Amino acid sequence: MKKIKIKFVDFWPNFDYEHHFLYVELKKMFDVELSDTPDYLFFSVFGQDHLNYPNAVRIFYTAENISPDFNLCDYAIGFDYLDFGDRYLRFPNYYNYNYHKDFELIKTEENRVPKQEFCCFVYSNSKADPYREKLFQLVSSYKEVKSGGRFKNNVGGPVSDKLEFQKKFKFCIACENTDYPGYTTEKILQAFSAGCIPIYWGDPQVTEVFNEKAFIRCQDFHSDEELLNYIKKVDTDNNLYQRMLHEKVFKNNHFMPEEQLKKLSAFLQHIFKQNYQKAFRYNRTFYRAIYFQTTFDAFKSYQHSIKSIIKKTAQKIRLIIRKMK
Repeated sequence: MKKIKIKFVDFWPNFDYEHHFLYVELKKMFDVELSDTPDYLFFSVFGQDHLNYPNAVRIFYTAENISPDFNLCDYAIGFDYLDFGDRYLRFPNYYNYNYHKDFELIKTEENRVPKQEFCCFVYSNSKADPYREKLFQLVSSYKEVKSGGRFKNNVGGPVSDKLEFQKKFKFCIACENTDYPGYTTEKILQAFSAGCIPIYWGDPQVTEVFNEKAFIRCQDFHSDEELLNYIKKVDTDNNLYQRMLHEKVFKNNHFMPEEQLKKLSAFLQHIFKQNYQKAFRYNRTFYRAIYFQTTFDAFKSYQHSIKSIIKKTAQKIRLIIRKMK
């Protein structure tokens, strides 16, 4: 097996690289060495450490709604629907094999049974788009929505098992942090896997993958009143509810996470199996010029600010001394 030296930087707090799908997939194909002097650098969006490795082949990965900057990376893996030669792979985080359990549950009918409780809402992030809270309040104006996360919790504290909690409900509010094309996360998939009908808001292109007959998409309605009336209709019309509940989740009935993992594997193999010198893509000479100019400009601005603060402080001291005299 070919030996590769890699490093992970700028990932989220408590990032566990050993269990992340990128590391797991690489270990299947290569002799992987974690190194502080890597030939290949994986980086994400939680920091700027990647700027310290201009001589490594850089591979950007995001599970957040942030598009790759191809002036800073050679390759990227993200949510956007992009076509950029061999440099980009669309791989939303719900393709991750950590969610195989969800895919398997979707394939079975064991959770596709009528539920007694109305609707759930499980979130801890209070800094998402304000529409998330608005949607919670809107649906709650019809019937109580049980909130099992830290945000808007009304069940006595955060639930320990999100899936088991969701399984009790007919509907689940599946609301992304933002409404950006391509940014579909695990939220809608987890709602489906629990046997809920998702009330979804977010990716305007979500129906390119998911079957629009199987869930309620908020963007399809012209007003909050129209949306709420439809939720009421599905809730009270058992025939309509049952039809939606048993619709296929994906537009492509043969959609499988394994197929997406094959694409990921091919993408990674292309990066690491080619000649190392040929793996570089972005213009590092241009990058260094811009980086050092930006750093110099920032230093000059900082120097000017310090001089201004010293000058103002000296003026205040002189004024105080005059008053004391």
